[in-house]
Amino acid sequence: MIDSNMLRGIIFFDGLTATELMQISKIFKIVKLKKGNKIFSRGDSAKDFYIVRSGKVHLCFRISILLADEEIVVDIKRVGDVFGWSALVEPHELTLSAYCDEDCELIQMRGKDVLSLCAKNHHMGYILMGNLAKVISSRMDRIQGLFEKEIELSAPSF
Repeated sequence: MIDSNMLRGIIFFDGLTATELMQISKIFKIVKLKKGNKIFSRGDSAKDFYIVRSGKVHLCFRISILLADEEIVVDIKRVGDVFGWSALVEPHELTLSAYCDEDCELIQMRGKDVLSLCAKNHHMGYILMGNLAKVISSRMDRIQGLFEKEIELSAPSF
């Protein structure tokens, strides 16, 4: 269990009461990882959900074109940012890979434990799912921006 005060100021928990923060803090644990550690891989089953406590995490996907095969960074997660949200959304499959770009300390929780709390406490579920929708929307905006840049670079100029 972690101190519920550690969760204050994390946008994902905005709107939860002190009691709800205390409840959710019981299902978290702190994980320390070194720079270069892989946290998870695209296509894996999504069991855990993370919040960056310190360090920086790169979210990537692998692209293979002709003879090139490389990881493309799609998003960078910093202190207070959430990732691994596929653990909260069916089909619970990870869509990106995650690597520590620096030594990291992460708050980790099991998605099924959060969903169980949400089922028992509808206010908590409503708040967290609303906040999750904002996280997903932000990711979609970032992906769309990358796609638009790629189109601009490859479009013929007249």
